[in-house]
Amino acid sequence: MEKSGKKKRAVQNYSCDNGHFFNFQTNDKYTNSFIEWVVFVYLNCLSLNTTIEIIRSYYEDEVLSKNTILEFLEKVADVLPTPIDIDNLFHPSRSGYLALDGVWFKFKGEEIVLLVCFDPDTFDVIDTIWSPTEDEKGYSLLIINVIKKLGLKNIKGVYGDGDKGLINSLKLLLPNVPFQLCIVHKEMRMGQLAPVKLVNISKRMDTVSKTLIKKFQKLYREVIYAKTKDKSLLALKTLKTFTDYHPQDKFKRAFRSLLTNFNYTLTHFDYPDMDRDNNLIECFNSLLKPRLKLMKNFKKYSNLDRYLKLFILDYRFHPLRESRLKERRGLTPLECTGVTLPRYYNFLSFLRQSLNLSYTSKIS
Repeated sequence: MEKSGKKKRAVQNYSCDNGHFFNFQTNDKYTNSFIEWVVFVYLNCLSLNTTIEIIRSYYEDEVLSKNTILEFLEKVADVLPTPIDIDNLFHPSRSGYLALDGVWFKFKGEEIVLLVCFDPDTFDVIDTIWSPTEDEKGYSLLIINVIKKLGLKNIKGVYGDGDKGLINSLKLLLPNVPFQLCIVHKEMRMGQLAPVKLVNISKRMDTVSKTLIKKFQKLYREVIYAKTKDKSLLALKTLKTFTDYHPQDKFKRAFRSLLTNFNYTLTHFDYPDMDRDNNLIECFNSLLKPRLKLMKNFKKYSNLDRYLKLFILDYRFHPLRESRLKERRGLTPLECTGVTLPRYYNFLSFLRQSLNLSYTSKIS
């Protein structure tokens, strides 16, 4: 099976003088170009059935099955270079700033978390690890890997969502590196505790309750989005006064949540090169989560690494066409790091041809 369609292959058989029969036919039923095209289609549509339908409609023939696609995914992932190999080949430059977060999903009925570190300036992935829990041990392993890659002296600052395990790990391994707790995560947590979204849609909530929630939200935002540290601390006192005067449980819980690691929301005032938020973490997770959900159907743990490797490579070589930042729009994360790449339409073909790889010798 070639990308251009099915073709017959001539095979030569031999027999020696002793009557032994030799068949030099290989088991390669698919060409490299066909394999990588199928995998590329799958990585873009994220569905085995949709991939089969696309290939079937193109060739008007039953040329694929789910098992075949999964076999393609496994073999291609085994042959392609690892993210570390890509770093060694292209030498991406790093800003020195790190964004860390954990993404949870279910695999074989169990919760598992992928801990991710990426560069918030270039949006390029620096490292990832699997962990049974989002705790200090897991984050420590991830941060140690990052320190080995970048060097301790080259790490300028860290962004995160305030996870206890992350903060403990940073205190241990990067005690002198400034940490900015993303204020967008703080606001999202506030919206979970104080039902802000219900204000505009709920028909049961009375006018007084809606007014109080809106007032609390306004005061809360004045704290985290203040232009100076003094104004933020002053707004915090005003919010406390409001909460004391209206001691409703939802307001008290949201206020206590704000106070948790509140000092880390002020880091950017002391380090002007850092932003007050890094909502890019959520943007990255929104790309990652749909792909991780597909892994729940995988039967082998080894496929977790294979599929993650494919996704990370696809992500690093895929142009950010809808980025809200003009300087990033249309560039791949690798290109954002200063790497010069030629024009290509399938990153699998680009890597295979550039590195002289082959998938066919391992696919029957």
